[in-house]
Amino acid sequence: MATPSGPLTGYRVLDLGGPLSLHCTKLLADMGADVIKVEAPSGDESRRVPPFKDDTPHPERSLYFLHFNTNKRGITLDVEKPDGRAILLELCKKADVVIETYRPSRAQELRLTYQDLSAVNPALIVASITSFGQNGPWKDYKANDIAGIALGNLLYLAGEPGEPPLQPPGEIAYGMASTYGAFGIAVALYHRLDSGKGQHIDVSMHECAGHIAGYFIPNFGYTGEKPARASRKGEETDLYDPYQTKNGYARIFIIPIEQWRRLVDWMGKPPSISGPEFEKMAYRRKHPEIVVGAIAEFCARYTKEELYEDGQKRRIAVTPINTAGEFIEMEQTKSRGLFVDMEHPVIGKYKQFGVVPRLMETPGSIYRAAPLLGEHNKDVFIGDLGMNNDDLVALRAEGVI
Repeated sequence: MATPSGPLTGYRVLDLGGPLSLHCTKLLADMGADVIKVEAPSGDESRRVPPFKDDTPHPERSLYFLHFNTNKRGITLDVEKPDGRAILLELCKKADVVIETYRPSRAQELRLTYQDLSAVNPALIVASITSFGQNGPWKDYKANDIAGIALGNLLYLAGEPGEPPLQPPGEIAYGMASTYGAFGIAVALYHRLDSGKGQHIDVSMHECAGHIAGYFIPNFGYTGEKPARASRKGEETDLYDPYQTKNGYARIFIIPIEQWRRLVDWMGKPPSISGPEFEKMAYRRKHPEIVVGAIAEFCARYTKEELYEDGQKRRIAVTPINTAGEFIEMEQTKSRGLFVDMEHPVIGKYKQFGVVPRLMETPGSIYRAAPLLGEHNKDVFIGDLGMNNDDLVALRAEGVI
């Protein structure tokens, strides 16, 4: 099996986090950090998140867990028990970074605050990635991803005016909180090179979701104007919606008059939309049924790939709308080697997303499948902390590991 590579090789990260920090710890592991995932003996909650291999729920069959935990080592440890907490503090002495997602009051109950952890290692960097941050009246509230995008203004802006908001797919708020967390850790590690000191990083999912909400929040802060959704229907639309093709959907986006003229020429100048009045966006918006009808008829004659290739040649913005399989198999993805063939002892062979972003001088790598539950207990407890097999048997009997 390959060994870790990347700019963070040599740094050790203790991963105590939940869903909020999965992407953060994956980014660090892919860049070479020795990330040790600390799970309760019953297993991390992400092991119970679908989809599952063969649709069979099992802690070793979660494809969600598999994706987010490559390159990590995994141990079991009940940090709520005194012995478990003591072992964790020993691990902190040898660590560079701890990532946790406890509510602030829960971290205090467990005596695992930044002050507690830094007391055993002043150079330790602790990233707390939580729903609402370390202070404020909501600091101990729980929130999932949709709560993050709802409170951060993103959900409000999704959908048609006057209709209920549309929930976007994926985990946008979780992903942004993790990305900001990874950035904060990288900056803190850089700062430590000169200062020798660790520090506490406070990441609020709520704030991260609002921070990426485009120009809407800054505009409101300056003008006081309430953001409005852009309609994709009626007189406000102009070629925003997807068009059906022979094998799926493609999106066409036209703004400059030159692009409109090239599109009409490409379509063979159909009489219904070839008049000079249609060169004006305002006129097209008043007659969407004519415009959409003509373009829909044109697109239905081609595959989305054919439309894309020909559109590129004509400098027209045509975008195929890919399925997951089409994304994996597309020529651009394959040419960059984005997916890595991996082998997992339970899942078997599968394709794992490669390292993102790519550092040309110090690239990371995907070298280890996600850990089985407690797979690296011996490596860490015996190899790193100097315990013996009898110690592990006793800890297991007491439910500590």
